[in-house]
Amino acid sequence: MSDSTASRVDTGARLPMVDGADRFVMLDGLRGVAAFAVILDHVPGGWLGELVPGRYLSVDFFFVLSGFVLAHAYGKRLEAGWSPWAFMTARVIRLYPMYLAALVIGLGLAVLGLMRGWVGPGWADVATVAAFSLLFLPTPPMLVNFGGGALYPFNGPAWSLFFELVANTVYGFIARFLSWRVLGVILVVGAVAVAFTVWRLGGVGGPGWLWAHVDAGLSRVMFDFFAGVAIYRLRGQMKLPALPWWLVMPLFIAVIAAQVPAEWRAVYDIAAGLVIMPVLVTLACGSQVSGAVGWVFSFLGLMSYGVYVLHVPLFAALGVAASMVHVQLPDGPVLALLVALLAGLCAWAGHYLYDQPLRKWLSGKVKRGKTQATAGEAG
Repeated sequence: MSDSTASRVDTGARLPMVDGADRFVMLDGLRGVAAFAVILDHVPGGWLGELVPGRYLSVDFFFVLSGFVLAHAYGKRLEAGWSPWAFMTARVIRLYPMYLAALVIGLGLAVLGLMRGWVGPGWADVATVAAFSLLFLPTPPMLVNFGGGALYPFNGPAWSLFFELVANTVYGFIARFLSWRVLGVILVVGAVAVAFTVWRLGGVGGPGWLWAHVDAGLSRVMFDFFAGVAIYRLRGQMKLPALPWWLVMPLFIAVIAAQVPAEWRAVYDIAAGLVIMPVLVTLACGSQVSGAVGWVFSFLGLMSYGVYVLHVPLFAALGVAASMVHVQLPDGPVLALLVALLAGLCAWAGHYLYDQPLRKWLSGKVKRGKTQATAGEAG
C-alpha cells in the first residue's frame, strides 16, 4: 500500500477489525463516531437524539467499511486459495470475545430478574435465548415468549454482527471467483433488494433487527459489504479522490443528522445505503490524518466495536443498579452521555485486559492445532 494514499499514524494501537493490517485512520475516526451515534438509537437522549435522526445509517457505514477492510486484509490470501474456514475462524475469533462479554451481562441481568421475581422471561425462555446466542445465532421467535421478535433479545445490536458474519462467509467462499462481472451482479441484485425492502418497510429506520424485516437486514449487508470490496479493488486500480478529514467528518455527521421529512425518509435511507455511505468510504480511505487528530481517530476506532456491542447491556445494567440502590438516573442527553462514557471506558479497558489477550490466546491455539495436525499427517 502506497504511503501517498494510505492514511496511517503510529499510535501503538491496531485497527480493531483487522489486527496487524495497515490502518486507515480516517475510517477509524468515522467508525468511532458512528458507534457512539448508534447509542442514541437505544438510549433515550431527548433533544440530542433528535439532532441525529439518521443515526441508524451508521450500520450501513459499518457494513461498507467491513467489506473494504476485509478485502484489504484478507482478499489476496482468499483469492490465492486460503481456506474460507480459516478466514471464518479468524473472523469469529475477532468478534466473539467482546460479543460474549455483552451476552454474559445480558444473561446475568435476566437471571437476576428471575431470581428476584421481577416480571420478565421465564427460565425456559432465558435458557433458549442463551443457547442460541452462545452459538452466535439469532433466536427463532416461535421458541420464546419475549423479545418482541428480536433476533437477539439480550443484545439487540448483535443482529448486525450476525449478518456481517453471513456476508463474510459468502465472501470467504466466493473470493477466488469474484470477478468484476460477478461482483457487479451481486451489487445490482443487492441494490434492488435494498430499495424494495427499505421502501416496503417505510418508516422503519435501519431495518434488520427484527425477524419481521430480516430480509432488509440481509439485503443491506450484502450490498454494503460487497460495495466495500468493490471500493477496495478500485483503489488498487486507480487513484481515488480523497477529502481532508475536516471535510469528511462533518459530511458523515451531516448525513446522519439530516432532518428529512417523514414522507421522504425511506427514499433518503435508500440513497444513503446505496450511494452516500459507499461514497464517504471512497472519499475517506485516502484521507491523510496525523498528529493529535490521528491519535484521537485511532483511539475512537479502537473503542468502536466495544462501544457498539456493549452499550445496550451496559445501559440495562446501569438501570438495574440504579433501581437497586434507589437512585434516579438522569434523563435525556445526560443519560445518553453517561452511557456513552460508561461504554467507552468499558470498551477501552476491555480491549486491553480481556479482548486482545483472549483473541491472542485463541489465535495461538488455532495455530498450534494446525501445526500438530500437519505434523501428524507428515508422520
